[in-house]
Amino acid sequence: MKRQSIIKNELGMIHERELQKKVHAMFYDGTYTTIAYSGNIIHIVHPGRINPYSGPDFIDMAILIQGELLIGKGEFHKYASDWFTHKHHLDSRYNDVLLHIVCEHDISVKIAQESIVLPLKDILSMQIKERKISLQCMDDLQDYAFRRLMRRCKELELMEYSIRIPSEQLQAYCIVFMRKRMNQRRRIFHKDDDYLGLIQMFMHSPIIHAIMHGAEIPHDISAVSYTSRNGISIHLFCELFLNAFYPFLIQLHKTYAGSIIEWYWLQKSITRYGSLLRRFPDIPQQYMWQQQGILEFIRSDYSISNSCQEYFIPYLDANMNVQ
Repeated sequence: MKRQSIIKNELGMIHERELQKKVHAMFYDGTYTTIAYSGNIIHIVHPGRINPYSGPDFIDMAILIQGELLIGKGEFHKYASDWFTHKHHLDSRYNDVLLHIVCEHDISVKIAQESIVLPLKDILSMQIKERKISLQCMDDLQDYAFRRLMRRCKELELMEYSIRIPSEQLQAYCIVFMRKRMNQRRRIFHKDDDYLGLIQMFMHSPIIHAIMHGAEIPHDISAVSYTSRNGISIHLFCELFLNAFYPFLIQLHKTYAGSIIEWYWLQKSITRYGSLLRRFPDIPQQYMWQQQGILEFIRSDYSISNSCQEYFIPYLDANMNVQ
């Protein structure tokens, strides 16, 4: 009884996000084998991708269950009962979770297809090692750049289910982008009104207004005049244009998206990112897509320690009422 109290106190002191990082790292080398709560032998072949949005924590996990290879979702909790505490039983996104990973199996209800218990001491002893960064060629880099663009388009497509008006979709996605930059400390604002005001300036800038009404995208977006971009700094304007407005434009004009995408490969970088230069000194940053490719590589293949839901932005909140 005393030992259970000690474990409970330890679990209560550690943030679940920190444990999620270590759990994902534990599974990464493909050697983890254990016995599930059902009695089946479970072998984690690959932990999949960490889901940075709402929904199950791990996506595309590869798991051998009694010799059968299955691909599916994974969810981590300190306690098995957190499934109900977090109201996952009311969320259809959790209906097909393959593996439930817990530190304490404090309920006997069957939740996912399989459940495993990871001792807290094993999780805490896990040292997250920095993986060696490697991009083989420009074709690989281009693939990551295109993947990043398509991921943003997919995020906007999902917004269409709850936000019907295109201008509101764009506003919501700009909010998502700016909030992420705030969380990553790339842009610091003292009040919500600061970045919300900038979003409004961006959306009502002459060049954005013209493109929305049929004008062609400027051949060189970095050359757009101060007046045309409504007084927004060139760096912030280009970031919003590339990361929010451009994917929105592709989604808005799906029938001829191919011709719009050609623009993506021609835009030259405004500046070189020092952090990327230090990690990837041999990769040029002459074009924006090269920077985007490196960022997507870091996000999907290198940063295995990103905690689940770390960058999730609840875009359907009070800020959607901004006029």
